[in-house]
Amino acid sequence: MMKKWMQAAVVGALAVCLASCGGKNEEQGAGTAQTEATTEAKESQDPGTQESQGAEPSAAEGEEEIPNPFVEQEKAEDLKAVEVSMDAPEGALDVKYYLIDDEIAEITFTLEDNKYSYRGAAHAEDFAGIFEEFEEDVTALSDCGADEDLIIKTTVSGGRLASWSKNGAKYTLYTPSTVADEDLFTLCIELIGKN
Repeated sequence: MMKKWMQAAVVGALAVCLASCGGKNEEQGAGTAQTEATTEAKESQDPGTQESQGAEPSAAEGEEEIPNPFVEQEKAEDLKAVEVSMDAPEGALDVKYYLIDDEIAEITFTLEDNKYSYRGAAHAEDFAGIFEEFEEDVTALSDCGADEDLIIKTTVSGGRLASWSKNGAKYTLYTPSTVADEDLFTLCIELIGKN
C-alpha cells in the first residue's frame, strides 16, 4: 500500500511541476523533479536506508500503522537478549544498536567513510536484509577465529556481504561500498574476536 502511495505522490509531484513550468525551464524543471522524485522513491524502498535507521513507517489516514520492528538499544550488552555477543569496531562513528523483532541484533556504524550494517542472530535464518543479486565469485577465509569459514560475497552493485558463525550464533556484515577484501577481512576478524 505504501508503494502505491509513494508512486501516486511521485506522479502528482511531476504533474504539478510540469504544469507550473514554462518554455525551456519546463524541460529542465521536469528533469530535476523527476531525478529528485526517483531518488526519494529509491530511498524509501532501500532496505538498508529506512530499515537500518529504525525509521517509523507512516500510515495514511484511516489505515492501521504497522509497528516498527526496530527497537533502538543503549549499548552492545543489550543485544545479548537475543543470544549474540557483538560490538562495533574500534574507531567506529555514528554507532547505533537495535533489536529487530526480538530475534535479530543489529549495529549500524560508519568506519573510514563507509557505512556498515552488522547483524547477529542465534535462531533466525537469512537475516542479512540484503535483497540484491550477488556475483558468482565467493571469497572464503579459514582460520579466522570463527567456527566455520568467513565468506565474502559481492553484490552486482559492488556492495560487500560477509558472513560467519561463532558460538552457536550467525553474523553478517554488509556495506554498500566497494571495500577491498583485505580491509573487509581485517574488520571481520576484529568483529569475530568480540563474538
